[in-house]
Formats: sequence, structure tokens, C-alpha cells
Amino acid sequence: MNQDDHAVIKWGRDVLLSLGYVLENELPQTVQETLWSHVVRFDTSKGYIYLKQTPELIALEPMITQMLNDEFHAAVPEIIAHNEKLHCFLMKDVGRPLREILKKNFDTTLLCRAIEKFTSLQHAVVDHVDVFLDMGVPDWRLDRLPDLYKQLLSEKEILIADGLSESYIATLESLIPEVTHYCEILSAYPIKQTIVQCDFHDNNILVDEKTQEITFIDLGEVVISHPFFSLVGCLWQAKRHHGLTDEDDTYSQLIEACLKNYMNIESEKHLIHAFATASILWGVYEVLAQYRLMFACGVDRLISFQRGKLSNAFKEFMAACTEAHLR
Repeated sequence: MNQDDHAVIKWGRDVLLSLGYVLENELPQTVQETLWSHVVRFDTSKGYIYLKQTPELIALEPMITQMLNDEFHAAVPEIIAHNEKLHCFLMKDVGRPLREILKKNFDTTLLCRAIEKFTSLQHAVVDHVDVFLDMGVPDWRLDRLPDLYKQLLSEKEILIADGLSESYIATLESLIPEVTHYCEILSAYPIKQTIVQCDFHDNNILVDEKTQEITFIDLGEVVISHPFFSLVGCLWQAKRHHGLTDEDDTYSQLIEACLKNYMNIESEKHLIHAFATASILWGVYEVLAQYRLMFACGVDRLISFQRGKLSNAFKEFMAACTEAHLR
């Protein structure tokens, strides 16, 4: 444990003791230790309390979470306190990851309920995105995506270091008109842009085992963009971790859950087409998310830790474009 870690732990302990918590153990238990997130758990007289620290450039999580809780009564953790200088905060325990539950018994109804609850939250925020933009949440709305994509491709040294060749980068540059084209198609649908969680998936959805209440966590990398990007990412993770395929009845039910809260503004046929278009553009969104994380953690450090994440996101986009042309 380095000096900064000691300062963070001491702050957390001092806050909890000042609020009347009794600590069951002298030191908290480490839950997660990565370049982008350090999480420990205090065992207290009032249950588990989690202390999370992130890099400065993605340290908006407590403010975003508090705003969602206070203004939108969202299903997010209760923030006890946060320390802007140390980029950390304390929050109450809200259950266990949905992924753990689904690994033992894949409950389609429970995952669908979580998806529908998240899209309801996105709906609640659509007319208040400026509140989040003013807070510093990135603006990745569709009219900005082509330029953001183009800017990222200019970072050739970083892209090459992550595993892309110059010829591959040139091919990606040739797809700039495709990005613009698909953004224009998606923008034509009456689906308002809102908060999008880069890591919306079953491991960041917690379930209270007693009440079955659902809570969304890990909101520090929220952006303002097209709502379907969160949902496409969630389904991608469901395929990866639970072996689902496009042909499964379960997968069809998840798609229905993604679209359910939009049925009052557009036909099912058009929503399915919009979702397919968002699925193509999701690779661009994922590229930006990976680069943002890389920049926040330190480019060299993150590349050495997980080289190829950025390159793989680009390849996802290229594969989606190729598949779209073959249809």
C-alpha cells in the first residue's frame, strides 16, 4: 500500500467513525485493484461500506451518482461522502452483481427487468442533459461522433503502439464517410440522446438478495450520446459471458426489453432498424470509451496492461461495417 492509498483509507475510516459507524476490522478488504479503479470494503456495524478511488480524469462518479439520486430518484447507490482532492468516495452496499446470479441460473426476466429500468432512467434524463454536460460529462452526441472518430485516428503513434498498422489506420480513415452516414440515419429517428453508461452490463447491475431491488453502479464514465449504445454493449456482454447467440429466444427477449420503452414513439420495425444502425456505430462509441479510459489511466501504463483493447474496438466497427455491406 503506497502513501496515497494510506491517505485514502485513513479518510474513509475517519469519515465512517465520525458518522457513528463501528469498524469490525482494522483494515478494509480489497475488492478491485486496477489502473482505473481501486475499491475496498469496510465491514461495519451497519453493513458493508465501499470506498472507491479512480483517476482524476474519470472522477465524476460520485457527483453523477448523487445527481441521479437527488434529482431523478434513480436506482443508484447512496453516496455517504466524497473527497474531491483524493478522487474517492464512500457508498453503501446495495447487493451482489447480477452476473453472479446469472452464472448460476440465467434468469432472463431479471435481466430484462434491469434493462427496462435502465431505459426508464435514460428517458427521465433526456430533457436535462445540460445538467450533466455542465458537470463535465463528455458530449458524444451523434453530430459530434464523426469528428471525434477523425480526431482519434490522428493519434497514430498511440494506435500503432496498441497494435494497428499504418495500412489498417488508412482503411479506418476511409470509413469516416460511413460514420457520418450511419450517424445521419440514426439521428433521423425520434429517439432523444441522453446519458449513456459505457459499462452498462450485468456485472455493474447489483441485486439485493432480500428485496430483489436493482441498482446501477460504476457511473463515472457516463457520456451524453445515443441511448442504444448502452444497450448494444449490454447485449454484447451477455453474448460474451453467457454464451447467447442472435438466434436464441432469450436474446430476442433481451432485444424486446431494450426497445419496450420506445414503442410509444416509433414503430417496432423502425426501432429494430435503429437498433441495428446503433449496433454498427457502437464500435465507434466503444473506441472513444477505450481511448478515454486509456488517456485517464496513462496511455503507456494501460497499453502495457491490456494492449489491443483500442485496436479490438476499431476492428469491431470495421467488421460491423463489412457485415452491413454484405446484407
